[in-house]
Amino acid sequence: MPFDQRRKDQTLLRSPALVLCCLAGLAAPLPVCAQSLMLRPSAAELPLPDVGSAAAPDAFYADPADLPPASLSGAANYGKPRPYAPGQKKPKKTTAHPLPPLVPYPTSAEARRNARRGARIDPAATPSPTTAMPAPIARRPKPRVEVDPFAPIGIDVGLLRVKAYEETDLGYNSNPNVAPKGSSQLRESAFLRQEIGAAGASDWSNHSFVGSLRLGYNDYFNQHNADSPDGLGKFITRIDVTRDTKINIDGNFDLTTQLPSSPNLYNGGAPIILLSRPIIADYGGGIGLTQDFNRLQLTLRGGFERTYWENAHFSDGSTQYLSLDSYDDYGLTMRGAYELTPGVKPFIQGVVDTRIHDSLYDTSGYMRDSDGLALGAGTTFELSRLLTGSIAAGYAQRHYQDPRLADLRGPVFDTSLVWTATPLTRVTLRTATSLDETTIAGVSGAITRTGGIEVSHALFRNVTLIGTAGLTNSNYPGSNPHLNQTLYQAGLSVEYSLTRSVVIKGSFTSQRMISSTPGSDYTANIVMVGLRLQQ
Repeated sequence: MPFDQRRKDQTLLRSPALVLCCLAGLAAPLPVCAQSLMLRPSAAELPLPDVGSAAAPDAFYADPADLPPASLSGAANYGKPRPYAPGQKKPKKTTAHPLPPLVPYPTSAEARRNARRGARIDPAATPSPTTAMPAPIARRPKPRVEVDPFAPIGIDVGLLRVKAYEETDLGYNSNPNVAPKGSSQLRESAFLRQEIGAAGASDWSNHSFVGSLRLGYNDYFNQHNADSPDGLGKFITRIDVTRDTKINIDGNFDLTTQLPSSPNLYNGGAPIILLSRPIIADYGGGIGLTQDFNRLQLTLRGGFERTYWENAHFSDGSTQYLSLDSYDDYGLTMRGAYELTPGVKPFIQGVVDTRIHDSLYDTSGYMRDSDGLALGAGTTFELSRLLTGSIAAGYAQRHYQDPRLADLRGPVFDTSLVWTATPLTRVTLRTATSLDETTIAGVSGAITRTGGIEVSHALFRNVTLIGTAGLTNSNYPGSNPHLNQTLYQAGLSVEYSLTRSVVIKGSFTSQRMISSTPGSDYTANIVMVGLRLQQ
């Protein structure tokens, strides 16, 4: 071998990299170590030891047969970086064991917020390396508590959820004819009451429908002239044209009877015995448009209402033609409301209407057609779900076509409040004022004010105790002598729900009417026990 080539090989073999490769225990043969340094010598080219030469380090190398056996399959490359072919990308570095997601401490603010939002913790999630304790065990969500666990569920009828019921009551009335003390008509009687009803509501993403209807009949065993039907119904439909524009369509129905103590049934100032109670039926409806301007809401509604009075038939064969006093009422309502807060919305309202009777003259020869005007202001509110409802006050008057009839006017109060005192106790307060028609000669009409309070308390989950109290005052201005009637009423009832579909009911009601007309006061006590089937 030439001297220059031998010198070059000895220099490379004395490199530190090759020495470290052999001393690190890789046990690679000399050709492999040399190959890692880009050298490929054959066995014949390996230098022989020369002890006497100045190149003492060459003595380190021995015959290849004396080298320790090693595998030629894989030796670590501690030399130059691995070259990549043109266009070949370096592999991305990946973590063999990625870190688990961070888990907040159970007592931290973030954990409390997640608990309030109902966030569920994955039981299989492992805690973060920075977490001092393992992840908490997932909590089972709390069961939903029903406000009324014995309320009817209802059935689906088309697109509505309908709750229907049927009720049968057996009762006792100490004065079904509401006759004054000492009258020959003062007789007690047992009675049977039948009542059916239904309520429906929609569950749509937009638009809305809510309605209810109730019909009942009292059948007195000993006083059939006191038999009387009654009913009440209403509905309201909201059509969402746009987000800020809505169309409201509503309807109402009210069925009752004239009581024998009503001043409208007096003929010539003397009471007359009725063969049957005349029916009074009110029904009508309206359509309105509501437009929202941010927090300002404007509503315009046109309505129609029909009031029908049935003729009264008396024991002497005479008939009082009350049907002549039946009338149609056309009205227009304007309302503006402004939302101060999400729970308080004050409003002002104005109503104009006209009443047109079926006959130009009534039985007394008076023209009863009239025009009305009412102005009022109030507010609707919802305070933390504890106190909800509305309250309004204003002034109303009616001007009659007959100049002999004075204008009927006075303040009006309308209130509907529901106070949830406790989860078991609820208090409801209602007041209303109306200007009603009358058949008394020379009297324009009656100002009727009603008020009532109801307290409902759940003794148990299926036992509810209800107490009621109320009064109705009817004032007839211009009457001679002045006529004023006040009806006081108080009652106590209990409802025991066997299941969602079966309810046992019992009630006691006491009525007391005081009139400015001598000999017209009466008292009545009513007791009922019944069974209600509902779905």
